[in-house]
Amino acid sequence: MAEIKCQSLTLTELSKDLYVFSGPTNIGVAVQKISPELAEIYFIDTGEDADFIQKALEECERLFGKVKVKAVICTHAHADHIGGNAWLKQKTGCEIWATQAEKSCAETPQIQAQSFYGGLPLPEIDIPYFHAKEALVDKVIRDNQKMECGRLQFEFVPLPGHSFDMVGVLATGSDGNKVFYAGDGIFGRTMIGRYWTPFIVDARAFKETISKIAKIKAARFVPSHGDVYDEVEELSELNLISTISNEILVEEILREPKTHEELLKDFADKSDMSFRLSQFMLIGSTLRSYLTYLYAEGRVRWFIQDNKMLWEATGN
Repeated sequence: MAEIKCQSLTLTELSKDLYVFSGPTNIGVAVQKISPELAEIYFIDTGEDADFIQKALEECERLFGKVKVKAVICTHAHADHIGGNAWLKQKTGCEIWATQAEKSCAETPQIQAQSFYGGLPLPEIDIPYFHAKEALVDKVIRDNQKMECGRLQFEFVPLPGHSFDMVGVLATGSDGNKVFYAGDGIFGRTMIGRYWTPFIVDARAFKETISKIAKIKAARFVPSHGDVYDEVEELSELNLISTISNEILVEEILREPKTHEELLKDFADKSDMSFRLSQFMLIGSTLRSYLTYLYAEGRVRWFIQDNKMLWEATGN
């Protein structure tokens, strides 16, 4: 994998025509040369803000000459993935592509901050990290849809769990090699090591997505957060272990009835976490998703007592 470094970005060539800009959120790049002077570009996500995608665009212009940005393919509509959409669309006139549910969130981004908080968000939560600038979506991506864009090919693989309607992008370059841009369907080793409990909205779907990614055939795998991998079987297993261990910890804590906030505190203490406000909201939301999953499995139950909603493990 060739690396091309500029002042603040590293562009890595993954296959013929397929690249990634590494950053807090990785940005995929698919390039199609139309002539020696002109290249068409498809970005896969735009990162957390306009500054990052602006630098990425400038670097593409330096490397490939005149560029025409055809589209941004959104894996999902969390703000750290669509933070540059509005700027790039205004600057270049490119299209934005997303699945139906993610389209709704991208076009009404305050939904994200509200869902994390569970109501009208505090000002400290209603910030760009949680609330990107809105940008209209031009094309709705369908599950398992395949598209040919000149010599490039894209297949959109449904990856629910971290977000309700996320997709991965299985891209094929002109040399026939495939690169899988996995969004947040799977997390890199460093990310899992640092944050053992990633944000999820559906634990069952997340586990199914992890297993699905392990079976995908590609030369390179690009999680949105982490390094590029040549194979993902071991990484998939690590992600699955983290998910299952979190389920078990929730059940252990709920051997005695707890409110959600009591569960959250015990979970953080046992996981050696020290919350900031953002983590308090994200982990709290994630634990609610675990509770819903475990309740559907018959492994926990809830009841109202003294005007409190309490949860406890069933022992099943």
